[in-house]
Amino acid sequence: MKIDNINKKILFLLQKDARLTYKEIAAELKRSETTIRDRIKAMERMGIIQGYTALIDKTALGLNFFAMIFANPNSSSDLDTITEKIKKVKNVLRVYQISGHHRLAIFMVAASYKELKEIIKSQLIPIGLIEEEIVTVLEADREFISPLEIP
Repeated sequence: MKIDNINKKILFLLQKDARLTYKEIAAELKRSETTIRDRIKAMERMGIIQGYTALIDKTALGLNFFAMIFANPNSSSDLDTITEKIKKVKNVLRVYQISGHHRLAIFMVAASYKELKEIIKSQLIPIGLIEEEIVTVLEADREFISPLEIP
């Protein structure tokens, strides 16, 4: 499937508001609703659109402590396995394999520093993480995801 200018515009609009209807996107792009639906379904089948999600105000739910945990696996050969296990740990928002001194960056949220430390101790360390470094987020604006400009 070719990602032409129409598909790029569809993707841009969906990134800004994934709740837009086919009809609303069609009106914005001056195309038929059927054309828009077919293109979106094709991009979903190809894995270009991987899903739709809601951004949640975590502080409104009492999750006021944000942190990044940088760590290493016990063994570099375990990196992929450990990454998959980390995805299942309570309150992990994202996990990245990175270069540098630490091989993993884990973005987490918790009600407090105490709760975060308990999650690290009881769930992350047993997975096989070592050399963990916690970097706390002191202040954050509303969470957002900027739409990608597709080349």
